[in-house]
Amino acid sequence: MPINNVSGTDNPYASTIYTAKSNEKNTLTITSYIQLLATQLQNQDMTNPMDNSEMMNQMTQMAMVQALSSMTETMTATSAMSTTTYVAGMVGKEVTVAVTTTGAGGSEILTGSKVGIIESVNLTGSSPTFRIKGDNTDHPLSHLLGIGDVTDSVDDSNSSGEDLGEDQDENQSEDVN
Repeated sequence: MPINNVSGTDNPYASTIYTAKSNEKNTLTITSYIQLLATQLQNQDMTNPMDNSEMMNQMTQMAMVQALSSMTETMTATSAMSTTTYVAGMVGKEVTVAVTTTGAGGSEILTGSKVGIIESVNLTGSSPTFRIKGDNTDHPLSHLLGIGDVTDSVDDSNSSGEDLGEDQDENQSEDVN
């Protein structure tokens, strides 16, 4: 019986990336650090003991890492709560939403905007989405352009970029004269 796939894929030249997820065995916690330090102290050479200042530096660094990790988790939770509160408070408000299409390479291209009243908010995904009345599209919060009808402002910002370039050319020609 012949073996068709030795590599486990249809394409033996396909590159695959494997990343280890964080778990108890591959992550250094404060508890594992203290165990490591205790083992180091037990097995140190008595004629050349560890320097106290070096040990204090290591403990201070570990405490700083632990504090930064805790602060990062707190900031992430606070940011998520703020976003959730903001989106939930938008129900019933008239908003302007960006309408996009997916271009080459997966980038989003702005094709227009629409105005509607937020009917519902979905908080179950990784980031909140909302729906406007009469539309079954789940819009991400990043597509929110403004509160109320700001389509004129969106159109003006697109045309003002072109006008700005013309104004700069006129100013440059005035400076030359």
